[in-house]
Amino acid sequence: MDSELLGKISERAGRGEPVAVVRILGGDNQVVSVYDEELHPPIMDKELASQVLGSVRALTEKARIADLVDVLDEKGSRVTLAIEIVRPEFELLIFGGGHVGQAVALIGALTGYRVTVVDDREEFASRQRLPDPAINLVVSDYASADERVNISTNTAVVIVTRGHQYDELCLKNVIGSPASYVGMIGSRKRVLSVFKKLVSEGVSESALKRVHAPIGLSIGARSPQEIGVAIVAEIINHVNNPGHEYKGE
Repeated sequence: MDSELLGKISERAGRGEPVAVVRILGGDNQVVSVYDEELHPPIMDKELASQVLGSVRALTEKARIADLVDVLDEKGSRVTLAIEIVRPEFELLIFGGGHVGQAVALIGALTGYRVTVVDDREEFASRQRLPDPAINLVVSDYASADERVNISTNTAVVIVTRGHQYDELCLKNVIGSPASYVGMIGSRKRVLSVFKKLVSEGVSESALKRVHAPIGLSIGARSPQEIGVAIVAEIINHVNNPGHEYKGE
């Protein structure tokens, strides 16, 4: 893998964006990268280029990270594509460091996610409550917290603050972000109240349809720790099974 490609992977990883690396086994044995639906460098064989793009797209839709695919080039020769999706580390961004936020952070870190916890109270975004140094802590008022964190297509946002007014503020600030997952805690009545308020403030109903609220899979969770498991399980399901997820349970 050449330095230019490694640099591009690093650059896109910093923005939370994946890159597909395709080794074309047969013919010239090329190595190309695919991002933004384009080949880098371009492939002159139009049929092969189309097959590469289609194969990467299919692999991405299945949420898989690697595959071997046999295709034909424009001469009818069989070529094998060794495809690998290089994804940046998945990030879990939690607004609210209370009991549920603490549980989600600890379980998320154990799962292997890069975790950031935001709270406007220093004692709740502290090493006493979250001793794992891999968990990033941000003390900030919720009105400007979104400006202090990076939200990409590789981010899951979990909103579990201490009050619906703060949940509403956080949701309003992140609803237009590229986050892969957005979830907010609350009863159905409370969630509908927040949604109604945001619509009156100009947020589109279509944007709110992607919000997982109530949050978490329906497993009968009661304690903060059980609720944390339900939330992280829903995120895992969302990431690994796109198009086949349970939402708002």
